[in-house]
Amino acid sequence: MNISIIGAAGGVGREITIQLVRDHTLENNETLQLIGGDPHSPHPHLLLGLRADLLDAYAEIAPEIEVIDDLTAIKADLVIMTAGQTFATAPEQIGHASRDELAASNFPIFERFARGLAAITHAEPPLCIIVSNPVELAVHVFAEHLPREYVIGMGSHSDSLRFRAEIARDLGVRRQRVQGYVVGEHGAGMVPLWSSVRVAGMPELQRDHLLEQRLKAIPAEEFPARLAEATKRFVTVLREGGQEGLARAYEYIDTLAPELRVALKPLATHYTEAKTIVGTAHATLDLIRWILHGHAVEVSVQYQHRGERGFEVPFGARVIMAGKVEQLLPTEKYTSAELALMALSQGTIRAKLDQWCGRGNA
Repeated sequence: MNISIIGAAGGVGREITIQLVRDHTLENNETLQLIGGDPHSPHPHLLLGLRADLLDAYAEIAPEIEVIDDLTAIKADLVIMTAGQTFATAPEQIGHASRDELAASNFPIFERFARGLAAITHAEPPLCIIVSNPVELAVHVFAEHLPREYVIGMGSHSDSLRFRAEIARDLGVRRQRVQGYVVGEHGAGMVPLWSSVRVAGMPELQRDHLLEQRLKAIPAEEFPARLAEATKRFVTVLREGGQEGLARAYEYIDTLAPELRVALKPLATHYTEAKTIVGTAHATLDLIRWILHGHAVEVSVQYQHRGERGFEVPFGARVIMAGKVEQLLPTEKYTSAELALMALSQGTIRAKLDQWCGRGNA
């Protein structure tokens, strides 16, 4: 299988590239194509240097690595879209920065690459994993130009991994033992599905007792208000803490319920020099490995709905994937409060798409 990374010169794109090569994800006879996301980059030769550095470090295991700027030269079975701007982290932006602010600048970037991929003639379209933000907008744009079952956003998968990690931490078990999904919007409109939480080796009654007594899961109907309140407090701590603001913000987040930590911890990390580059790349590599293995897997990803389950937007949902989206999983086992949150999240996404795309019906 061949892979192309669009925006490979950016922080996340570069980290995905490094992890792909370092972990020997591709065989020596397979091809990894590196594509810059910004034709006006102040560092036009960065990818040439990255290629040389990777081949120097991993000569024994590296795949064929190409640097291209012509979209017609893409020959990938799998395309990773990481191009686009990320939101600012200046102190004056605290409390205002969000993925939504990126829509105006990133919309034409999404259009350019989606049209470019659609113009390439293949027997089968490449599967596109969208990492760029706003992920719902990117999935929507790409699904207008490519078959929607070949376009997924990894935002909900990343949120689901974080959800499992926070639950595992509170239960004192490894994340691998925890199953649980987050759907909906990537960000404030996320919907944590406590009804989906399972812990391997733990009887159902014991699990339910621990969820209630130790984790103190927030009732779904209370989640939006509790998240808004926690976000407001987080911003206050960050602003008023001076040089210790970030340390105090992390301390505050650690006092919160698991699903609130899922939403706020990445935001705090983004305000540090580290950002969320490694975690985002790792979550993306998760998807890539499953796809390369060819197994059918259940995963939560952003997917362009067209009437299924009453949804019409690019919405984080549980799906079965085997090289592409094969099946949307039913929602009958969700609680009524979780379904209500999903409907609320859909309304938010629809309103944003109407604004971003400049039309009344997105």
